[in-house]
Amino acid sequence: MTHHLPRRDAFKLAGGALAGAWLLTGCGGSGGGSSAIDYWGAFPTPETEEYFRTHFIDTFNESSERQVKMTTKQLTNLASQTDTAVSSGNAPDIIYSPGPTTTVSYAQGNRTIPLDDYADQYGWNDRLLPWAQQLSRVDDAMQSVPTSYGSLVMYYNRAVFEENGWTPPTTKSEFEALCEDADSKGIIPVGAGNSGYPAQSEWYLSCVLNAAVGPQNLYEILTGDRDWNDAAVVDALETMKSQIDKGWWGGGAERWFTNTDPDMCTGLANGDVAMYMSGTWSFSSMGTFFTDSGNDPQDWDWAPLPSLAEGVEPGVFPMAIGTALSISSDSSDPDTAAAFLDHLVGDTSRSLGYLAEQGENPPPVAYGADDFPEGIDPRAQRLYEQIPESDNIGYASWTFLPPQTNTALYTEFDGVITGDMSPSAYAGFLKTSFEQELGAGGLPTPFTPQ
Repeated sequence: MTHHLPRRDAFKLAGGALAGAWLLTGCGGSGGGSSAIDYWGAFPTPETEEYFRTHFIDTFNESSERQVKMTTKQLTNLASQTDTAVSSGNAPDIIYSPGPTTTVSYAQGNRTIPLDDYADQYGWNDRLLPWAQQLSRVDDAMQSVPTSYGSLVMYYNRAVFEENGWTPPTTKSEFEALCEDADSKGIIPVGAGNSGYPAQSEWYLSCVLNAAVGPQNLYEILTGDRDWNDAAVVDALETMKSQIDKGWWGGGAERWFTNTDPDMCTGLANGDVAMYMSGTWSFSSMGTFFTDSGNDPQDWDWAPLPSLAEGVEPGVFPMAIGTALSISSDSSDPDTAAAFLDHLVGDTSRSLGYLAEQGENPPPVAYGADDFPEGIDPRAQRLYEQIPESDNIGYASWTFLPPQTNTALYTEFDGVITGDMSPSAYAGFLKTSFEQELGAGGLPTPFTPQ
């Protein structure tokens, strides 16, 4: 089974500043009668670990007859260690998945238990956003609880935009006009590159596919009612390829394979990059790039993605689950495991405190303006207020694609960048890969467009 690090963790390991995610799995579910449930935790910094231990582990232990014991593991191998434990029959009580694809695999292998009774007991169906509820189901049963989520947005430098008289684009024509103006001034219009982390290319592809193909067409592709080599997909890829050739993305094909994510964030801070389409995992670190570059950390901002094709509504938010937790079918105490899952998603103030203090993405539930604590970055608050109110919700590739097709999405795109593969041939390759996995089953269930 192929695993990928959550995108914010991969960003950190590729050289980014404090961009991390908290992950949990349980260990020793078959331990039979121990006085505590054992969990593994993996964190980007000691400060994040201490915060989580104090506000989630300790508070649960104070309120429960059964205790949680957490052991810290490395971010780089948590997923593989979990997979090994599950495959060997030593399943942890709570099974960590970096996304729905892995959750589906475990559920269909009878490694996890249905959570519908617990969902009724704790009111998860009322708390979770509708798209997150749907995504958590496998064969019409709830099999996981998503404990963190984010999206993809367009980052920009407010000072640079003001200096050049730009405003965040909302349409394809506005986007292209800004790119032309930036390029004429020696500014890279859109940051891009995948040096050190090849999967970085799928960040940009997810943005383009959602903004140019649209959620409705993507839903039909993900459910097999439309092909990956559909004209809308090919047109979007051909347009992106022509823009790469112009140097609009990352400065062109020659620089794509040497640019890193930190390079692009630094370029945004220095005014060398006009726009950067990336994940909201960068909220906690973007200010560091501005500070380290001698710029005002208050100058970075974000806007929803522009429309990149006629007929596609601007402002789509591609949804991405960062962490999904299930209960092992071998758990000796599923009731306590479920109680701990509820502890992670059931308290708005605790979740938003984690966001405010450590920059960690919260669970996919609805938040009102009064829920956010004082001192939270208003840019983060704005995101988690807007998403629940939006009916323009899309699909991040690593959350909704089956594993082989998702890997092909970014590895084969290298050939498109270099010109060794045409956009239409690339789309055909995705079609073949997806149809094979669709026929074999085990795909995440995409939510219906809202």
